[in-house]
Parts: sequence; structure tokens; C-alpha cells
Amino acid sequence: MQIAVMGSYGADGTIDINELKENLKQTEGVTGVDSITSLPTKVTVDGYEVNIDKNGKVTIVEEEAGGNNTLTPTATLEEAIAKNAPLSTTKNTVLEDKYKNIIVLPAGFKINSESADNVTGGVVIEDVSHANTVGSEFVWIPVGKVYTNETGTASETINLSRYTFAEDGTPTAYGANQIVINSNGEPCKPEDADDYETFEEKAESDLGNKVALNIENFKEKVTKNHGYYIGRYEARTAENAERKDADTDNGDQVTVKKDGFIYSYVTQPEAARLSQNMYQDSNFTSDLMNSYAWDTANVYLQTFGTNKKYSRQNSLNTSLANKGTNYLEEANQDKICNVWDMASNATEWTTENASYQNLLDSPCTLRGGYYFSDIYYTAIRISYSIDFINDDIVFRPLLYM
Repeated sequence: MQIAVMGSYGADGTIDINELKENLKQTEGVTGVDSITSLPTKVTVDGYEVNIDKNGKVTIVEEEAGGNNTLTPTATLEEAIAKNAPLSTTKNTVLEDKYKNIIVLPAGFKINSESADNVTGGVVIEDVSHANTVGSEFVWIPVGKVYTNETGTASETINLSRYTFAEDGTPTAYGANQIVINSNGEPCKPEDADDYETFEEKAESDLGNKVALNIENFKEKVTKNHGYYIGRYEARTAENAERKDADTDNGDQVTVKKDGFIYSYVTQPEAARLSQNMYQDSNFTSDLMNSYAWDTANVYLQTFGTNKKYSRQNSLNTSLANKGTNYLEEANQDKICNVWDMASNATEWTTENASYQNLLDSPCTLRGGYYFSDIYYTAIRISYSIDFINDDIVFRPLLYM
């Protein structure tokens, strides 16, 4: 940050605001740049509020131990659990858990009875107010510093980014940079981009695949609100009478319910449309999982879950589970921090853009484990065409405020 600021001085010896904004946009993890009009100013870097004064000095705005100074909670997670109902149907509510971590509860949602009592265990929310999606469940993915005890003296940091993961689970952050994957499915050097597949989270595409509604807005809002939600389960059909097959039309509505059939035989553009239209509420936005959301969730799950290599976990089940592994016996279930089936059952569409040796026919990216093959694992990236469908390809919506 300091280097970016020092490189923003104009010929008159003062900081050029436009140059500053351009330099900050090139700095990994920085959000809130577009709102800068003068100095002093504040931006957010990897979940931390950072001040830039008129002389170009960069300082972190210190957080109180066990607290958070960017959002003010109006209720506790414990109170929300006890109420067993939405705290508001017209606006979002800022909560804090017993460790003083922030959770933003969307309007019309309650805390699910199976939720953990703190962020590290997996906070589950349930829709109780939106007519077509009542019963849908999502899990909070925290971003920034996460406190792990009541005194605020122990913490982990979950940085919002795009990642690759080594075999031992070690993450490498890429931010907005290209990720190059070789023929063995492993990351390689950027200079090898012409020989292998590359993956990017683009703001737009003219290849027919769907991108996130607004990836920069997602990054900024998620950092400001210290987290986002991902579907607790793979997307389900709105009608539970039978599982979708290649010739069945399941309409324009999806849910994220425990007892629903998985929504398969869906193209990436259709998965994005269904996710983006799942909710029409001014208090929050629904979208298809993007690569920032998928990878950051992986970091969270293996940081606080029981599997420290969850990003490299192969599928636990060996046949397609029509209602997800939550209906299988415990030995084959895939559950970590209250999130189901990111490593198991079916692969999932995302909004990440894929390309291979300048070939343009497979721009869509699949993520996640796959019951049929041990080659697939949670963090894998696989490219397919915009019209590809199958019984074992699904998707997962996300929410952010």
C-alpha cells in the first residue's frame, strides 16, 4: 500500500488522486478505491480498514481486541438463535457471536436450529419470508480477522481471494491474476499460459458464458460486511416430486433445501440465471458462485473444519446422491462447518472464465469433487462448453449484502 501511494505523486510534488486510484486498483486486496475524491481517505485491504493521510502516510485503523469497528451489531447471535424467527423482514441485521465476530443476517432470514453458536463452527441461516424459497439454507463465510476465543486473543485471517491449493492444503492467493493449470490439473507458471488452460474471473464475456453480476461490487461489499453466504447444499429443484432429467423442465425457481432433489442437467448460463434470479430483494443479492467465493470458502472450511486438506478432498460417495450426501449413511456424507458436498457428489458451475490455447469453445468452469472419479477434488478447475449438461453437474447459489 505504501509503495502504491508513494508512486502516485505528480510533477507538483503532491499526490495525484487519479494516479493514486489507478495504483491502488493494481494492488491486491484493496477495495473502496472508486469512492476516493481527496485525502485523507480510507480504503479496505484484506478485511482491514486502512487510512491514507494527506502526506501519503499509510496506517491500519486498529481494531479493538475481540471487536470490529466497521459495523455496529444490534443483537447477538445467541439472541437470534433463541428468537427462532427473523429479527427483521425489511432490513438486514448486524449480529455478533460470542467471540465478537460479525455476521450480517439478511432481511427475512432466521438463524437455523442446526447453526453453530459461533462463526468458526458454521452459522446457518434459513429463509422464512420469501414465498418461493422458504426453507432455503445458507452458511456464513467470514472474511478478514476471525476471533476464536472469547477474550479476542486468538484469531485466524480469511482473506478474500482466488486460490490454488497444494496437496497438503496450503493455499496460494492469486487475486485477479490468471491461474494457469497444466495437463495434470496443477498450477504452473504464468509464462506457460500459451500451453495450458488459464482461468480468470472476468467482468464480462462475449463467449456465451455468464459472469458474476458485478464481481467488483461483490468483493467490495463482502469485505465491508466481513463475509458472505454460500448455499448449504447444492441447488435443489423447487418442486420435490422427482429429480430433473435431461427432458424435464423444472422451471425458473431453485431452492437450497435439505430434502430437495439436486438441480442437474443445467448449463452454466442457465445456472447463473437461476442463481441471480433466485432472490429479488433490495437488501441483498443472489448470484452463482464465483471463484473468489468458492476458493475463500475452501480456506475457511479447512481452517476451521476437521479436514485440514479439505481443498484436496476427493468425493466420499461412490454413486450419485439425488438429494445430496445428507441422505446417505454417515461414512459417505460430506459435511464440514455445516456446508455439504463441495468435495462430493456432483461438480458445480461457477462464473470463472476458462480458456485453452486461445480456443473459445469451453469458457465455463466447473469446481468440486465428483462421485464418479477420484481425479476430481474440491478445488479443481475443469472447463466445459456453454451448452454442456449432465446428471452430475449442478450449481450452488450465494448471497451477499
